[in-house]
Amino acid sequence: MIEKIVVAILVVNVLGFIVLWTRNQNMLYALFSLSLLGLFGLTIAKEYSAEWRHYQHEYIEMAIGYEKNPETVATLKNTPIKILQVWNSELGVTDRCISCHMGYDNPAFKDAPEPFKYHAAAREHDFNKIGCTICHQGQGQATEKTEAHARHIMNWDFPMWPNNMVQVSCPQCHEELFRPGYRLKGAEMITSSRDITEGANSLEVKCISCHTIRGVGEVLGPDLTKFGEKIGHEFDGTHVMKYVEGEKTKYNWTYQHFKDPAKITPNDPELKLEETVMPNFGFTDEQAHALTVYVFSFRTPNLPAKYLYHNSQMFMKKGGETASFISDYERQFPDINSLPAGQRLFIKSKCWFCHTIDGKGGKIGPDLTKVGGRYDKEKLLEFWNNPSKMAKHGLGVKFNLDANQLDQIADFLLALK
Repeated sequence: MIEKIVVAILVVNVLGFIVLWTRNQNMLYALFSLSLLGLFGLTIAKEYSAEWRHYQHEYIEMAIGYEKNPETVATLKNTPIKILQVWNSELGVTDRCISCHMGYDNPAFKDAPEPFKYHAAAREHDFNKIGCTICHQGQGQATEKTEAHARHIMNWDFPMWPNNMVQVSCPQCHEELFRPGYRLKGAEMITSSRDITEGANSLEVKCISCHTIRGVGEVLGPDLTKFGEKIGHEFDGTHVMKYVEGEKTKYNWTYQHFKDPAKITPNDPELKLEETVMPNFGFTDEQAHALTVYVFSFRTPNLPAKYLYHNSQMFMKKGGETASFISDYERQFPDINSLPAGQRLFIKSKCWFCHTIDGKGGKIGPDLTKVGGRYDKEKLLEFWNNPSKMAKHGLGVKFNLDANQLDQIADFLLALK
């Protein structure tokens, strides 16, 4: 409302200048003077009608209603109405969120409506030290809701997360969340999606069989280590949005890609887009959202060490233990060197990333347990020489094997009946 009045005053002054400049300049100067007084008054009115002032008054009234101690009630009545701020130079945090969210650390407000509701995480986190935007994002220095949440602020790269996305921020302090088996209350979406990437999915495939994540994995798919850092135009510049339903956003692209990879990244010669080789895992809506939250959390750690939480037991390993999923697979064979040449090549060439034999290996490609009863040697060699003839979701890659090596692998597979 105040903004509209200001615009009206400016319009009147422009019209007044046009009409009165040559007719009555004294009247024009009087108009300018009144306008300046009006604008000064509106500035004061805007300051004293600010949202945060209204919320602080309402909070104090609610807090008095909860209190029975006369001294506490008297203190509340004398509480000054002012901008409240958390400042932490180490984290680069300047947050005024608590100017409105005053009940964030008051358990008496656990059932209160927003913006007064008690934040349960205040039991484990010192918000007076770390602020709010470190987890929720947003524009911490703002004092109005629209600007603070920053969801519709042009060129602001870090809008406030919706409540079902806040767990994106957990791993920046709790790095153990990326380690199998670790659990953290309040980060269930992160841990459940981490387990999915570790093979707890319908195809029993680890994502690092194709992708590199945090420096571990393969290069058949894009490196996801810094997926969460791409924002706005950066993401649009490397991803085709044509097939995304609804708003063309990073979230929608990622979520829909988890739901149906081939739909979001199909074969499109016009755009020089090749169909993705990522199989459809049949993720539920809940799983697709959790995975989206998880990959959004893939960012380069940049917090001071003292803000990182470490469980020393998570970093202790037994002698000779390795985190390599490749070594985990190879350990299933007591003596690899004693295996037939073709089987050794099958293992060392990582064919098992996609194919299973006797229950060991990946689920992306066909099960080869009895492949020798389905194909002859000529057909097997044709697959290697013409990868494009493979079934849907075949990787279509060229194998760095000579004719003799391919012959050895073919002999091994032909024996599987």
